[in-house]
Amino acid sequence: MKPRSLPGYVALAAVLFIAFAVVVSAQSRTNSTGTGGIHQIKGRVYAPDGSTFDTSIEVKLESTSYGTLKVSTDDAGSYAFTNLGPGNYTVVVNAGDQFEVTRESVTIDPEIQTTMAAVSRTRVFTVPVYLQFKRNSRSDELTGVVQAKWATTPKEAVHHLEKGNSLAADKQLDKAEAEFRKSLEIAPSFAPARTALGKLLLTEGKIVDSIHELEIAVEGDPHDFDARFAYGVALMENKKIDQAQKELDQAAALDKTAVTPRYYLGQIYVQKKDLDSALKEFEAARDLTGKRVFPLLHRYLGGIYVLKGRNKEAVAELEVYVAQDPNAKDIDRIKQTIEDLRAKLN
Repeated sequence: MKPRSLPGYVALAAVLFIAFAVVVSAQSRTNSTGTGGIHQIKGRVYAPDGSTFDTSIEVKLESTSYGTLKVSTDDAGSYAFTNLGPGNYTVVVNAGDQFEVTRESVTIDPEIQTTMAAVSRTRVFTVPVYLQFKRNSRSDELTGVVQAKWATTPKEAVHHLEKGNSLAADKQLDKAEAEFRKSLEIAPSFAPARTALGKLLLTEGKIVDSIHELEIAVEGDPHDFDARFAYGVALMENKKIDQAQKELDQAAALDKTAVTPRYYLGQIYVQKKDLDSALKEFEAARDLTGKRVFPLLHRYLGGIYVLKGRNKEAVAELEVYVAQDPNAKDIDRIKQTIEDLRAKLN
């Protein structure tokens, strides 16, 4: 790397690396095509740890009566559909192979009829979307082991846990939380219910409460991958980086096929400015992804390769990022960076 190029590389790193503490303010991206009405459906897309994405995610609004509308989220993860008529709608978010496809139903009832005339007023329906990671086969096996371990738990406690999981899947989060707490009232040492409650609180952004529950869950079942991983992420969100690193290391050891612990460990090392260790974790995560789409992982790798002067590898990773997330907010800048790096290679 030539000395005169260092400022440019530092600036590029600032663009490529995601800073957790940075909050980007922006207006919601809006699809105003509508379906012949005056109503709105809007919301925000959240990651499993309760944070938002700084890259665009496509949100679809499906309806059997009107067809499908599309919009991409803004820098704060927000979306909006306006000028909607009465009808049944479904908000659909497919954020990539590492997340479950999420569907949220919304019904806009017809305007209220009176003896004088129809009362028309704009109604706004807020629909938050909480993404969930897909489970791989190894994680499913671990879950089965946990279930067998807790076979002697009172059936009522298991019932409330299962009901809470079902409600959480339907995004009825308050009701789900109540069920998890009922399970723990019956069996306070039932670690799977404690883990479920901690993960739910993390999804809702209640970080301190989440840490409290997940710490107890880990103590109750040190071999629970979900508890370890969620605990590590919660600690990371609370800026307890060293402790988060320890928990994520253990989560990665519990499930050696899991991508996400390695990915978050890479982010921790970036925050610590230890690029060699960050690169090792990100490369390990990349090797585990297979054919799954994980654009931000490739953006991190591209940035580190640039800083290390490994331009050929940087180009390869950034091209994957562009291919996997062609609507990203920084896509033009990344494409220009690829051209600049290619020029250096030639």
